[in-house]
Amino acid sequence: MVLLKKAAFSSKIYYSVGILFVIVISIVVTTRIQKFNPVRYPFPIHSKNQSVLTQSISQQINITCIVYVVNSGGRLGNHMFMVASAYGLARLHSCHLYFTPAITDEMKLIFIFDLSHFLISTTTFNSIMHNLPKQMTKESRSITCQYIPELMRPNAISSGRLFELQGYWQSYLHFHTYRDELQNRLFVARRLVIERVSKFFINIYRRKFKFKPHFSLDNHQLFKNQLAQSKWITWIGIHVRRADFLLTNYSSSDEYLLSSIEYYKKRYSNAHFIVASDDKRYCRNLFRHRPNIFVTPVSFSNGDDLIALSLCQHSIVTGGTFGWWTGYLASGEVIHDKAYPSGCERDEYYYPSWFIIPGQIRAHNNSNYTV
Repeated sequence: MVLLKKAAFSSKIYYSVGILFVIVISIVVTTRIQKFNPVRYPFPIHSKNQSVLTQSISQQINITCIVYVVNSGGRLGNHMFMVASAYGLARLHSCHLYFTPAITDEMKLIFIFDLSHFLISTTTFNSIMHNLPKQMTKESRSITCQYIPELMRPNAISSGRLFELQGYWQSYLHFHTYRDELQNRLFVARRLVIERVSKFFINIYRRKFKFKPHFSLDNHQLFKNQLAQSKWITWIGIHVRRADFLLTNYSSSDEYLLSSIEYYKKRYSNAHFIVASDDKRYCRNLFRHRPNIFVTPVSFSNGDDLIALSLCQHSIVTGGTFGWWTGYLASGEVIHDKAYPSGCERDEYYYPSWFIIPGQIRAHNNSNYTV
């Protein structure tokens, strides 16, 4: 009987120690989770406590100003201009960034889109907007391809400002200072996109040279460098926007495309061309007798086409923002058809200086411009 009582007493002690141990571990784990993960508020915020909570959120992540985009017209190229312009202004003025889930989801289908140090969540943004702290004011600016130099001055977007971009911000001057960051952090292809595009390039090497190169696909820039180092090929990207431009007479002529190709063939004896277009049947017919010109597959998405052209060393582009970005991200020489009306007040707001190549290549049958 005595032994049984001792055993029962010992069991109670072990049980109590076990419970205490579990409590201590729970406290430690909870503390670590709170330390390394920001507080999120997935539940509705009651109006009674909203002002206090909003102030707490902004103070917690040290929000002084926000540059944001909630509406963006057009398609991928226009959206990239809006994202890049917002990023440039946020970086310049040390502000946080906000994009709607629709915009970030579109970007992340193609790009790594690393904005971890700048982007705030939809929950945080909505909390601030729905009950604006007294020290913060909102401002919206809607433009169409203009350059706003006063926004580049110190404190143009000062502490306490919520600055919204609306319209079509298509001047590269708002973000060009941070071009390296755009190319190496934001508009960097996801691995899945690189894998699809790499198969297209590898098939060309197989067909042309009976050789299968082994590319590293872990890094966008590394893959691009490996393509550029090939002794056999200098890659030239060609973007042809045609379908909707036929109705507005903005489509580039065959003469413009063929003359631009001849320019690069004379400049680079090993020039080979990658063509992406919204009218691939037209392109295949136009270039059907040219063995050094390859049209991207119909199965390619817009993102695949953009990345394929951005991996080239030099570019030929027609009108529109999609083609503009292929040339800008490729970072080489760019021949651009200036017959396209950019809508900017001055051409230099839209066309970087390296977009116009001196020579006698006529930009368009009905244009006085030559490039």
